[in-house]
Amino acid sequence: MTRAARIAALFFLLALAPMAVTGAEVPVPKTYGNAMRWYQRAAEAGQPRAQFYYGVILEQGVHGAPDLAAAARWYRAAADQGYLEAQLRLAALYRQGRGVPLDLAEAARWYGRAADAGSAMARYNLAQMYERGLGVDRVPARAVALYEQAAEGGIAAARAALAAIYAQGAGVERDPVRAMMWLRLAQSAGIAIDPGLTSALAAEMSEAQRTEAADLARTWLERAAERSAAGAAGGDTGSQGSR
Repeated sequence: MTRAARIAALFFLLALAPMAVTGAEVPVPKTYGNAMRWYQRAAEAGQPRAQFYYGVILEQGVHGAPDLAAAARWYRAAADQGYLEAQLRLAALYRQGRGVPLDLAEAARWYGRAADAGSAMARYNLAQMYERGLGVDRVPARAVALYEQAAEGGIAAARAALAAIYAQGAGVERDPVRAMMWLRLAQSAGIAIDPGLTSALAAEMSEAQRTEAADLARTWLERAAERSAAGAAGGDTGSQGSR
């Protein structure tokens, strides 16, 4: 890690230190070296957020060479306590075979736990696994439901995935109207879509179908805005659920 990256990491870790541990009898660090030791001691004290960030330190090699195996152990310690971000990182390591043996079933299990806790990103990743039969049985309908939940949670890539599924009829009934709806929504979120795909889909649709797709997309966006406004009015207290 470069000197500039170390400095950036230090400021990041120091800023997080007061939040990482509640009630731990560990002095808040003021130097880079102390920060590393502080996170380790807090992690060893059983604090899940500190365990997660110490795992990040080890995975990224913030203090020396990366140690993916040790990072995975700390992620698991935090994940076992229900820390959502650690569940996501642990699932990714199992999916990639980094620091742990490649185990798609274990990856799906951890994505499932995070998805059950409300993580939109976990739902997106789990949807990919159900769509492709990675570590789980291939269940397209389950993939569609998870992609829809992920899209509602703000994962723009889920919109594009749904567009492709409905356009191709990949395991579900082909639906050009719903495919066009999701294409419009993906484009509205800044996802690059092949113009040829949009044109080809539009060419096989009637004017009424194109209008219906546009209306569905507009209604979806209006409801998404309402959900966002309701969430803001409710006062977000720092839940990890949307991640």
